[in-house]
Amino acid sequence: MPDERTQRHQPRGRGFYQRKRGASHGPGFLRYPRQRMGRRRRTAGIQHRERASSEALSRRVGEQSSGGGLPDWRLLAIGGVLLIGTLVVILVLIMGSAPNPDAGTAQPDAGQTHVETGDCRADPANCGGTSNPYTSLPATSGPHWATPANWGVYSTPQAESQVIHNLEHGGIVIWYDPEALDLEQIGELASYVEAQLSQGHGGRFKFILTPWGGEDELGSPIVLTAWRYLLPLEDADRDAIDGFVRARYGIAPEPQGGPGPPG
Repeated sequence: MPDERTQRHQPRGRGFYQRKRGASHGPGFLRYPRQRMGRRRRTAGIQHRERASSEALSRRVGEQSSGGGLPDWRLLAIGGVLLIGTLVVILVLIMGSAPNPDAGTAQPDAGQTHVETGDCRADPANCGGTSNPYTSLPATSGPHWATPANWGVYSTPQAESQVIHNLEHGGIVIWYDPEALDLEQIGELASYVEAQLSQGHGGRFKFILTPWGGEDELGSPIVLTAWRYLLPLEDADRDAIDGFVRARYGIAPEPQGGPGPPG
């Protein structure tokens, strides 16, 4: 038999190490747990980087806070621009949604029948009725002559029953009381209408300026009329006239018809 020293130096086979490390489940053998060192090292590395990032962020915040407590001037500039832009949008929305105070007052529709030449207000029987056929003074709709008047500035009163036809074609007729206005005011109205007429076919040229010649009083020094709308004025307010024209010009049953521009 080999002695104890020979056994101690004899090479041990593979089975010995398997039994020693617990490959067998028999008694007398120990099982050694395996440790996954690689995962633990990776987790430690991630935690280290997170702590480093947190510390760097804390230092950066501390540096910004120590600079007097004021934000960057560029942030102030951007914030100011955004605030101004917001205010502009709000103002545009408010102004765009507000009603036009110079759009005039709507009048009942009195129709658009063509009649024989005559004064329908003074002689309604001649215009197919036995009473006043109009719903406003001056009239903004109702019976009218078959032929409209030419566009332009007039120094003598035009027939109310004729210029209704001009309103039917989308025009604007400006009436004025010659006894309530001075020559300067009348000249301002004439200049406004002539400026519109000079635009020709490329602009708004459907305008008539005429003194009032009816038996009934006009009611205001100036009255602007469009199809089914009128606006009384105390003076030649250019802004009010422009507001009425923007709201009512060309809005009528037959806006494409009527005489061409003068000249």
